[in-house]
Formats: sequence, C-alpha cells, structure tokens
Amino acid sequence: MSFSVTKLAPVWVVETTVGPEPGPAYVLASRLGCLFRRVRMEMLAFDSFLEEGRQPGLILTSGWRSGYAALKAARRAGCPVVWCVRQEGRSAPMLRSMPFDLVVAPSPAAPTAKFCPTLGPMTIVSPALLARAGRAWQERLEHLPHPRMTVLVGAQAYRTQEEALLHGKKLAGLVNRQGGSVLLVVRDDSKPDLTDAFITGLSDTFLLVWRQGEPDEEPLLGFMACSDCVVVGGGDVAMLVEACVADKPVFLMEREQDLRGVRGRVARRLIEDGHVRVLVDSLSPWPREVLDEAGRVAAILRSRWAL
Repeated sequence: MSFSVTKLAPVWVVETTVGPEPGPAYVLASRLGCLFRRVRMEMLAFDSFLEEGRQPGLILTSGWRSGYAALKAARRAGCPVVWCVRQEGRSAPMLRSMPFDLVVAPSPAAPTAKFCPTLGPMTIVSPALLARAGRAWQERLEHLPHPRMTVLVGAQAYRTQEEALLHGKKLAGLVNRQGGSVLLVVRDDSKPDLTDAFITGLSDTFLLVWRQGEPDEEPLLGFMACSDCVVVGGGDVAMLVEACVADKPVFLMEREQDLRGVRGRVARRLIEDGHVRVLVDSLSPWPREVLDEAGRVAAILRSRWAL
C-alpha cells in the first residue's frame, strides 16, 4: 500500500518525553521542512479528534504507550506511522517485527524497507543550526587566536584530580605549540574539584570557560562553529553525536580501551566510519563527512511519503 502526504495533511508528533530534551519523534519532525503539530496521546482515544479535516498524513511517535496509541489512530486515519527509538538496546529482529510502517532506531544492523538504523541517536543539532550559531558568535570570539579547540566535557570525563590535571596539561601543550586557544564547555560540573583541576591544567592557554549552572546560555554550538577542532571527554552518546555534526575534526579525550557500554560501542563505530579519532599527540585534520542522521532520515521520509 502506498501513501501520499499533501501539504494540507499535517505531520503529527505523539510522544511523552522525560526531562527538557526533545524526544526523537520531535527531532525528526523538526527536520522534515514542513508544518507539524504535537498531539497528546490521550487525545487520540477520541473519535472526534480524528474527524474530517483533522486527520494526519503522517504520525511520528516514540515510546511503547505512545507508539501503540499512535498506531491505532494512524490505522483509523489511513496514514503511515513511524516509530522512533531514542537509545540503542533492542535487537534488530525485534525492531524489524514491530507493526509500524517504519522503525527508526540506533543500531549497527542493516536497513530494510521497514527498518532504518541510525549511527547513534538523532539530535536536534543540525548543520544549519551550527551555521546560525557561528554567525552569532563570530564577532564575540574574533579576539581568540587560531587554531581554536572546543573542548566538551561531560560526566566521567576523568576519575581523579591528577588525571584531570594531566588531561588539561596535554590539551594545553597541543594548542600552545600552534599558538591557539581553548573554548571549554563543562556540561557536568557535579564534581567541581575535578573541573577545577582540569581548568588548572589548561590555564597556560588562551582560555574561555563555560560551566554548567552559569547564568548564560550554553555556548557550545557557537564555540564549535567558530573552532578548528572539537575534543570530547565523557558524557553520553547524544553528546558525542552532537559534536560530530560539526564539519571539524572530532577527537576523543579518553583512550579507546576505556570505552564501555553503549557509548563505547557507538564511539567505536564512529571511529571505524572516520567521524572520530582518539586524541594522541596531534590536532591534524582529516577528511570526514558531517554526521547528520536526523537530516538523512528526514530525507528518506520526504521521498517515501512525498512530504
């Protein structure tokens, strides 16, 4: 069965999110280039909500309860439904067997007609968003010398003050050899003594610092857009994937043998695909493609359902 989505048939987003971060269905909808509306799962139970003129042309959803409520509504409306998975974990055979028109999920498995794997979770960060942030920050950062290194630090970037200090000194040495500067974003400052040690190690460089909890808005996108390379330490998978949206060299601060769990598996795939390198003793760039999984999947949806 084929479906056609016209400009008059909106895209609906049905998902329940936890915390401030947007869910994967919302992220994907924001990249389609067409109007969409967010619909509460509870509203789908009312037949009147699907009356003529309100029926969707495509539903994007995530989560179990939201997914099956959206599936039921989509079958009544006669439209396709795309189920988006936030984190890697479920097996590919299970995902392929789900009763949705398309399942989008982080997975190393091969794609099929009803299964679209992504390299890590889709992120709201896009090349266009980075370019806009770069234009906004260019003048504010013009006094900092090149090469500029954006350093993004998340949870568990280092275990002890000594390790944090050594990491900082190593980065400072790499930058100072070329007379550059460091733009530091600390996303997790739950252990301020470790952060202080890391900043002490970097203190011999031209240094600009933003720490979690400061009143200003996080400047990461502007920093990355105006930098020559990005270094990532710790944090979750989404943070690592966000860094790979930049058209810059992306380095991992930790050693490859220390990578663990889901983040470790995704990081190794990013290394294999040439998106990331482990930082050793050089900031030399290499040719790499921008990683924009939400944009890639959005293009698939636009083509399949004539959005």
